[in-house]
Amino acid sequence: MAEEQLDRLTAALADRYAVQRELGSGGMATVYLAEGLRHERTVPLQVLRSELTVVFGAERTTGTGLP
Repeated sequence: MAEEQLDRLTAALADRYAVQRELGSGGMATVYLAEGLRHERTVPLQVLRSELTVVFGAERTTGTGLP
């Protein structure tokens, strides 16, 4: 399941970030290590759990419209 989520995230953000690996997860979100392609910087990406995006709205929480 986690591998599938990483694959979906990598595909969705491929034009902006090169997602490298999962750093950790908690009750509300999972944090990934990524390389920002525009500025060539290492950045953390925090992705809320899908059940929370339903509450808050996917576009508002992720900026991409993905759950």
